[in-house]
Amino acid sequence: MRPEPFRCHGVPAVPGALRRLRHDLMAWVLGAGVEETRAGDIVLASYEALANVADHAYGDAEPGVVDVDAALHPGRLEVVITDHGRWRAPVPDTQPVSLRGRGLLLLRASADRADITSGDSGTVVTLTWDLDAVPDAR
Repeated sequence: MRPEPFRCHGVPAVPGALRRLRHDLMAWVLGAGVEETRAGDIVLASYEALANVADHAYGDAEPGVVDVDAALHPGRLEVVITDHGRWRAPVPDTQPVSLRGRGLLLLRASADRADITSGDSGTVVTLTWDLDAVPDAR
């Protein structure tokens, strides 16, 4: 029996609220029967997308909100993160060894599929994991 979808809308895009959301999502993913290591990958990529919302979606304005939907489908799990801000092109970091600018790489490396769609009404990140496939050994 599949669990009810995870649905959390209107969460302030601020660190404390996003940390709570990460823990709630982890509890839901584990409750859906996903193996712990795979669940960690799912939540890591999802949290990176949430951090990108906090860092980039709303600029210098008051913090906006983020919506998270997750659902278990036959053979796959999907997480959709939606903001209502504006896409801003990344600003190049001039530091020789930068700790920034790797979020999208991490999303794509952690999920089996990562689709990002942006427009005037915000950005939608859809992350999908195939649950029937055995993840690569790390």
